[in-house]
Amino acid sequence: MYSSLWLKGLFDIPVEGRSPETLRKMNATFNSLSSVPTSATITASNETFESGLTPVLQAVYSTISVIAILGNTMTILVFVFDKKLLKKSYNILILALAIADVLTALQLITHPAFVLGDAFPYPTGPVLGEIFCRIIWSRVFVFQLVVFSAYIVLFLTAERWFAVLKPHKYNNVFNPKRVIAYIVFSWVWSFALTGPGLLEIKYSSSADKICEFQFYLPGSLFRVLTSIFQVIMKLIFPCLFIIALYIHMIVKTNQSTVASEESKAKLRGKMTRMIGASSLMLIICVIPNQIFLVFTQAGQAEINSVPHHIASALTFANSCINPFVYGLSNPNYRQRYRQIQLSMCPKVLRKERVHPVTVDSR
Repeated sequence: MYSSLWLKGLFDIPVEGRSPETLRKMNATFNSLSSVPTSATITASNETFESGLTPVLQAVYSTISVIAILGNTMTILVFVFDKKLLKKSYNILILALAIADVLTALQLITHPAFVLGDAFPYPTGPVLGEIFCRIIWSRVFVFQLVVFSAYIVLFLTAERWFAVLKPHKYNNVFNPKRVIAYIVFSWVWSFALTGPGLLEIKYSSSADKICEFQFYLPGSLFRVLTSIFQVIMKLIFPCLFIIALYIHMIVKTNQSTVASEESKAKLRGKMTRMIGASSLMLIICVIPNQIFLVFTQAGQAEINSVPHHIASALTFANSCINPFVYGLSNPNYRQRYRQIQLSMCPKVLRKERVHPVTVDSR
């Protein structure tokens, strides 16, 4: 998703002398779920957004954002109303994931490259321009949250692995204090992987552009190797590690003659199934965009094509899927969702719906 960061350094794409149409196409590459674009210049004009952002895409991103905000806010309220749930390590991680998904949706719906487009108040002065280019247009924090969410899911998978295969070490490895440390680590690590984008973009005072990129050591071996490392560690590594942990968990439990009945029960348990479903959805949502960008770099696909927009939207759609996964795979979450929804209804409706909720919760 972020591998286009080093294309400029690899291929040394010149910007001078390009036609306006060519520059617009180069600028459009910034819509490719990358923290840094392949072009050297970004313009904030109708032409730029016509080449990438359309009303249909704005509607899609808006829908994803609204569903993500509503669903994950309801998940957060589950823990607000029942704080005892946070005594469980996996619930702390689920809460962190829900907060990250809400923040992702808020940035998505307020970002000029996804929803607002020309409605965004673009800066004109150098001070606000620098803030806009480095903080907003670079998309560093949008994609930091995507990477952060992937690592939280990785820790959730590791939590299930210890619960099933290493129960005697579980309380030591996944006590609440350590879980908080894992969350902090995920935040710092995700920023370390995406944060360098803040240093390679700056405000431009020219009439035809707002932001321009200055790449660090373009074309050098160090830069190429660093970029490859970042690309792998952002999403490919956590996804592969998640797959490996679940395969090992299933094979070890089913084939081992000494596996306890408790371990087998935990493997089949609703919490393991729920986290497994969330992990699967993460992989399904982010991998297509990774594959697409590989084809893009190989010259076999085009940015802003229909497949590209599908892959991009699918990546962000992961932020709104988890609440549905929790509700469908875990009856405890499903019942609490209903209680929250009913608490928002008028008293008359709540009285009429008391019986159905009791029946369904048995």
